[in-house]
Amino acid sequence: MIILGIDPGLTATGYGGIHCDNAAPSLLTCGFIKTSPRDHISRRLFQIHTDLDTIIHSLHPDLIAVENVFSLVRYPRAGILLGGVLGIIYLAVFTHNISIIELTPREVKNALAGYGGAGKLQMKAAVKKLLKVNDIRSSHASDALAIALTAFYRNGSGGKR
Repeated sequence: MIILGIDPGLTATGYGGIHCDNAAPSLLTCGFIKTSPRDHISRRLFQIHTDLDTIIHSLHPDLIAVENVFSLVRYPRAGILLGGVLGIIYLAVFTHNISIIELTPREVKNALAGYGGAGKLQMKAAVKKLLKVNDIRSSHASDALAIALTAFYRNGSGGKR
């Protein structure tokens, strides 16, 4: 089974693909889709859609895991923009007819670090240890891999179309 984890963001959307067999997950690919704040929102969303479509075509994931993001009340514009990114992700998943699972940041932190308030460094260390890799340069990619790993440990249960 191949799981693609996605950490949504307008400036940088992280992605991480893992191959899961009966023994242990292994890293296939990871990185992030970067957009320019100077570009219009329509161009940025189109870029995320196009790049994500390319990633899905190359990986052929069986399951896509997405972080179910939240926005703070004092930053409503950020929440609206992030909603646009999620819409693009959902559209890509639906277009490819792939199962999707949504995970909260707390679920991911609990699953990998054993603590829902774990920090980025703790999470990155857990991902590196579980995937037996020395370095993951991008925090966005590390977050996406953490999402994919959590979906793996949940064994894809709760996936929906």
